[in-house]
Amino acid sequence: MDWNKISTILITAFIILNVFLFVSSKDILNAGFGPENDPEFPQEVANLLKVQNITINTEIPGETYVLPVLETEYEIINIDSKLLQNFLNEKIDPIEDVYKYTNSKGESLEIRDGKKLILILRKKVNEKFDRKDIREEISRFLEQKNIDADGYVENLVHISENEAIYRYTLRYNDYPLDNSYMYFFADNQGIYKFEMQRIIAVSEITEKVRTIKAIEALPRILTYPEIKNKEITRIEMTYYSVEDENWHNIERINSDPTWKVIFSDGTQVHLPGID
Repeated sequence: MDWNKISTILITAFIILNVFLFVSSKDILNAGFGPENDPEFPQEVANLLKVQNITINTEIPGETYVLPVLETEYEIINIDSKLLQNFLNEKIDPIEDVYKYTNSKGESLEIRDGKKLILILRKKVNEKFDRKDIREEISRFLEQKNIDADGYVENLVHISENEAIYRYTLRYNDYPLDNSYMYFFADNQGIYKFEMQRIIAVSEITEKVRTIKAIEALPRILTYPEIKNKEITRIEMTYYSVEDENWHNIERINSDPTWKVIFSDGTQVHLPGID
């Protein structure tokens, strides 16, 4: 008998039960419910998150939004010799149904789900990161690789002991489209890894929706039992589409208003912003 698996199932069930009891006691699903009418609600949410040792170290946005759902179209990456030459700097002939290529320097380019580009230039150097800024190097990289960064805005900088992660996202009406991104991973020697996925067209679906407040969304963190021992440092409204096991089949998909929670370790989780 796998006691570790059973323990995980029981802990998950306990967490979900706590969320259910909390939602039931507060009648959150009632259209007339409003956290602003319950001064104890924020503290009760904070107490609930402590079940997983999750703390809040940021101001919780109090706004609700009336926003359109977006229809988004993704760039489907065609693996051809031009793409391989651009990113691997060598003439490499593509092979049907092969999605990862390596050059003579050991640099690799992989295309996942037809949309995600992952370039690994070398292994990460495990030295203390003491560089002040890599933005100039990012600009040179974009120019060298002929990447159009128009519309992309720096959305996250996370610096740890031995690396820095810079994230840029496409914006639509001042809201990040979190599925359209560029990630730059850098160590003390510079950029060692790059990831990209791009939305190429956006249109609004006619009917607009009203979001729930961030404080109402936060208890849903507990539906992810693997998220624990973290500190929340930022909460913001974004657009997001869930990338599930069928993501490789997706070319067009709706993107919903979504609350994004960012933790002090640079990780993040997206919580539905509409019911």
